[in-house]
Amino acid sequence: MRKLEVEGCDATVTNTRWKNGVVHRIENHVGRPLQWSICLLHFNELSFRHILKHIDGLTAGSKSFSASIGQQLTCCEKLPVVDYEPIDYSIPDIDMNLLSKDQQYLLDILNAITLGHCPEDLANREPGPLSHSRWPTAANRVLRLYINSSDPSGNLKEIVGFILKSYMTVWFTMKRANILLTFQNMSFKLSKHHGIYPTNYFKLSIQ
Repeated sequence: MRKLEVEGCDATVTNTRWKNGVVHRIENHVGRPLQWSICLLHFNELSFRHILKHIDGLTAGSKSFSASIGQQLTCCEKLPVVDYEPIDYSIPDIDMNLLSKDQQYLLDILNAITLGHCPEDLANREPGPLSHSRWPTAANRVLRLYINSSDPSGNLKEIVGFILKSYMTVWFTMKRANILLTFQNMSFKLSKHHGIYPTNYFKLSIQ
């Protein structure tokens, strides 16, 4: 521990809470401040989680939601794909080898929403398990629900719009960047894209 200089973790409050977080406790133990290496992919998920809860309601347990859209996410992959309205979105080039199975699904369904057509093999693929510890698969399921909806609700369209215009734009940038060297740029991009939404969406309480 005497040679420890950098702590690596995700951005959950368990780790980063200013008073009793794991990082702060380790700093107290070694008696000096340390360099924080926070996974920005998790940092980016905080905004998506907050938007989903703000628009659709609270969670209900570790793998479900209590409101209308969230309840449909548990079985959205079993619903038939319908004629849906395409959404214009410019998908950047990215090396598929950098992506996990769930992330590849996310990229493919984004492409389907952009084109206005969902291939049969994609319609039959699993979007990944619904879990509050795996927010990319929650995004998968929201987008899968969208292509099941010929007349999506305003709330669903708003959440899908956030995923495309903010969450995924920042996510792609992070996957392609040297994250350790570009935290300030990532933070700026988050702020820039969040600026298209009302400020009350992001009134997060400090714990």
